[in-house]
Amino acid sequence: MTRFSRITADAVRAAAILDAATTGTTTTLDVKRELRDRGYWAVQSDVSFLMEQIASASGWPWWDLGGFRLYAVPRGGGRGVGLAARAAMVN
Repeated sequence: MTRFSRITADAVRAAAILDAATTGTTTTLDVKRELRDRGYWAVQSDVSFLMEQIASASGWPWWDLGGFRLYAVPRGGGRGVGLAARAAMVN
């Protein structure tokens, strides 16, 4: 039987930064998958709750696309809008 780790805000933040490294954006579904791949027991509602808190505290912009939210994560997870968010804001 596999034992999973419980998710934390730090784990969710790290997963979001890793997942967004290529495109500059991520979704809670992508973050949940990243966490599960790394041995965490991640439930969508918990990941969504923590991502909302993290994005708000970090100044990460997000867009509600109906069924999910798209989060813009600056390189390294710092404050700011990042390249993908700047491009989205222009279009």
